Amino acid sequence: MLEQLQHAYKQALNNLVFVDFVNKKVIGNFEVLEIELDKENACYKDLITAINYHFKVGDFDLARERIDALTKRADYIKRLEIQAKAHRRNKLCEIASQFESEKVLVMKYDAMQVKSIKKLLNRSND
Repeated sequence: MLEQLQHAYKQALNNLVFVDFVNKKVIGNFEVLEIELDKENACYKDLITAINYHFKVGDFDLARERIDALTKRADYIKRLEIQAKAHRRNKLCEIASQFESEKVLVMKYDAMQVKSIKKLLNRSND
């Protein structure tokens, strides 16, 4: 049963697409979001390397510019990560609901509910 669920989850993620309704085109599937996230993480690391280099050679103005760019990239990466987690969670709930039986109850949570549940679990572990 678990293997079937994992297979169905992977298949559903491959079938997930994003649509730009303004331009009337399909943007891509879930893998596009993952690729974008990986690309942004690589750019983030490159910016850190550039900042270190500019500090090393004493070019503080360029270092400040790179730090500003790094801050913007960090915000964008955070949004991408939240988006990817939400897509994974929602697709998993959707797939799990297909396998739902009388003994199993599938619950769908948003990000705020997950945070409060984690806090409760951490308190109970202390």
